[in-house]
Amino acid sequence: MTLDLNTLRQRFPILQQKINGQPLIYLDNAATTQKPDSVIAAIEAYYSGYNANVHRAAHSLSERATTTFEGARNKVARFLNAQHSREIIWTRGTTEGVNLIAQSFARPRLQPGDEILLSEMEHHANIVPWQIVAQQTGAIIRVIPILDNGDLDLASLNNLLNSKTRILSITHISNTLGSINPIAGIIRQAKQAGATVIIDGAQAVSHLEIDVQRLGCDFYLFSGHKLFGPTGIGALYGKQELLEQMPPWQGGGEMIKKVSFSGTSYNELPFKFEAGTPNIAGAIGLGAALDFLNQLDRKQLASHERHLTSHALKLCQDIKGFQRIGNPTAHTSILSFQLSSHHQQDVGLMLDQQGIAVRTGHHCCMPLMERLGLPGTIRASFSCYNTTDEVERFAQALEQISKGGSFTSSATVTSDEIFNKNPFGNEITSEQIVMQLSPIKGWNDRYREIMQLSKQLPAMTSAMKLPENLITGCESHAWLAWKKDNDDKLWFAVDSDARIIRGLIGLTLAALNGKNPQQILAFDIEQYFSELQLLRHLSPSRGNGLRAIVDQIRKIATQQSG
Repeated sequence: MTLDLNTLRQRFPILQQKINGQPLIYLDNAATTQKPDSVIAAIEAYYSGYNANVHRAAHSLSERATTTFEGARNKVARFLNAQHSREIIWTRGTTEGVNLIAQSFARPRLQPGDEILLSEMEHHANIVPWQIVAQQTGAIIRVIPILDNGDLDLASLNNLLNSKTRILSITHISNTLGSINPIAGIIRQAKQAGATVIIDGAQAVSHLEIDVQRLGCDFYLFSGHKLFGPTGIGALYGKQELLEQMPPWQGGGEMIKKVSFSGTSYNELPFKFEAGTPNIAGAIGLGAALDFLNQLDRKQLASHERHLTSHALKLCQDIKGFQRIGNPTAHTSILSFQLSSHHQQDVGLMLDQQGIAVRTGHHCCMPLMERLGLPGTIRASFSCYNTTDEVERFAQALEQISKGGSFTSSATVTSDEIFNKNPFGNEITSEQIVMQLSPIKGWNDRYREIMQLSKQLPAMTSAMKLPENLITGCESHAWLAWKKDNDDKLWFAVDSDARIIRGLIGLTLAALNGKNPQQILAFDIEQYFSELQLLRHLSPSRGNGLRAIVDQIRKIATQQSG
């Protein structure tokens, strides 16, 4: 039976819309998948038809909510082939699940000198909780390296496993390189060494069929939003005998049997780990997502995703400057790459202009980026609802970007010359810039104009790009230096390796450079960017970091205003 993509895509309302005037091509599925109509309907039905708290209530709404809520838990148990639904703990997602295991299971057991084994490809969610518990217990973290192609170094794993290894926590699939780790063999090897094994399945559950009993892992975790379900809900599978030994992680309602000031007795599994009112709608939505997925042929979906990935590689390999990052032996539908002529952030923004959504940056894998010697990558990740046509349009857009050539800024000037100079000339005011850009309606034309403006921004000397001038909170590299003249005016020099950031910096400096601290603080930068229709670049998210640059300028003005 052939996969009916048209019918499948109709199940996802968001895929029917346009972004920046272009049909949406959503290639950010490793970050979160889109939601089918049945999931949206299930959440709406709960809130509109039987919204009530679960467990213990005597009324019909609560009974229905409880039945549906616990039914979703049963669906997760079947999905993972757990022995019993009490082995399934609701969490906010994989991150919370790792923290729960680290604090409830590992912390009471670890002793100074015990070893926790992780890999270089781990997401921060599978690193930081273990660093915290290592600091708390005196345990030592060991790291399994990766090979240059993105495979796990299995020989090093063999050497690192020893009698001191207490925990092995490893991803099933790399969220950055798409590497599929041979976890069945890894689990057997770790168990022979006496280690407890935790598997981060956040990337795996939407691509692979998981059988925790066959795998033999002690814990397996995933997040609902990467599996066509809602955000804020996830599941932790744990072997019953281990969960029963573990103390509660959080205290409150639901996780108790009896509370008195003389002592408290705790509830049975799984409720012992579910303090407070749970994410009822999220669990119900996740149950609906599993129903949706179970209606499809998983092997057919996997074959379709492999085709999309191989087709993308075939089309992109001849694009000038295209470099795939990693070439793992076994991989899922994740393609990390760079264009040598353009900063990753610029590529992401230019693809967005054409309605193509990808992810740029370090993907919450800074240690992996350090291993690769990269500031970040561009990541396109494909799902079952993506089409061959979308892949071809993506490759065409990349080729168009690559043909734009590399970006060369204006000549570097001396540190003395870079100050006392507005990027567009002292005679150009912020009002004139608004007049210049406001008539430009299309995003493509607007970005093109900003890119042109960025060429006029003087480049900093290498001597000015000092660590103390580096702006934190910006995924591209950005530096800011300043001085105050005899007239109490502040002059800023800012530079970035991302072309779009340089353009936005130029717009900012045209409005703020050469003003006294009081004038800078009084200037309504939000309104200025609103008039330029660029408020998206002042987002509080880590994004492009313009907010961090503006905040630093205002901080300096505040310090100098006294």
